[in-house]
Amino acid sequence: MASLLIGTDGRATLEETTDLPCSICLLDSRSQVRLRCGHAFCGACLKQCAAHDLASCPQCRAPHLLDPDVLRSKVDEYRKQYRQWREGGATGALGEVAAVTAPPAAKKLDGQCKETKDFRDYDAEHERKETVERHYRDMRTHQTVAFVKKMHAKYDFSEGKARCRMTVQECFRVLENYVDSSDPDVGLPNIVHMLQTAEAIRAAGHPDWFQLVGLVHDMGKIMYLWGCAEDGQVGTADGPQWALGGDTWVVGCALPSGDARPGVVYPQFSSLNPDARDPALNTPCGMYEPGCGIDNLLFAYGHDEYLYQMCTANGVKLPKAGFDMIRYHSAYPWHTGRIYDHLMKPEDHEALKWVLEFNTFDLYTKDEDNVIDVEKLWPYYQGLIDKYMPGKLKW
Repeated sequence: MASLLIGTDGRATLEETTDLPCSICLLDSRSQVRLRCGHAFCGACLKQCAAHDLASCPQCRAPHLLDPDVLRSKVDEYRKQYRQWREGGATGALGEVAAVTAPPAAKKLDGQCKETKDFRDYDAEHERKETVERHYRDMRTHQTVAFVKKMHAKYDFSEGKARCRMTVQECFRVLENYVDSSDPDVGLPNIVHMLQTAEAIRAAGHPDWFQLVGLVHDMGKIMYLWGCAEDGQVGTADGPQWALGGDTWVVGCALPSGDARPGVVYPQFSSLNPDARDPALNTPCGMYEPGCGIDNLLFAYGHDEYLYQMCTANGVKLPKAGFDMIRYHSAYPWHTGRIYDHLMKPEDHEALKWVLEFNTFDLYTKDEDNVIDVEKLWPYYQGLIDKYMPGKLKW
């Protein structure tokens, strides 16, 4: 897999590739590049487009600088700024985030790019703040009980209802240009973040199934292939992704609200949700019974629930702790905010322990200056995939 370049917004948006024909001249070329929108062109054609003052994808018209040389200079400048910021030589570099509340179990990892307190700050001023805030406003507005049930029906894995079959590696190839619009800490494609997570887990000496969870935990974002803007499932960093990523909460009972607390972001948006005005759904228990258990709750729909259902349908051989990490790693109001303790079973505290341990790696390994050699690492992780998730799977 190839290196990343930085687009007009200062984020990784373009990737060198050699396996797709140019969409203009239809020829293969080793200087070929693929834009954030997914369309591929050879460097010579992009040069010609840029020479004619075009500033958007020639195929779908998505805004983008096209000259490969200009993009390469931007990535060099971006890396330089980021390194200076980390070393204390500059302020305001892209990706800078200031102060945050972290899970109780959080600890600084070896090689962590910044202090634990410096992650998940949704109030700090940074260039992604407007995108992140819009994401959560839309998420709280649209993620109702009815919507979540609609998504469960849409992404049904019953016999004959899977949307396609592909290997884990093929899925990663599709996800290479996906960037999460809900994340204030990193603007890198998910494949890089997932390898950062998996490598930190491996370095800590955790078992191979735990490492695999680190690798695949965000892979459910492949849903964007079958999603649409109306359902909040567009796979671009600036598109609506409110049913793909972001912190999840329990629908069908009182939404996160009131004063900000650890694990609860933008509580002011909860009043926008129609369920908040339904007397049957806006109490602490809502449509649930006290102590019914975390597995019996409906969470706002996103990539984690989809991947959990996908792994279950394909008979993936992970321990329950692995499934819990996949299913609940985005449920910060539960595992960090602890606002659903009254709905938990005693055994749910074991799941909570594992999810908090996983999140110390998921969250605190995000580093835009952490070089990941995908080609060098891939054979090891392909071995884990062959062990736990082999062959073509239902998606």
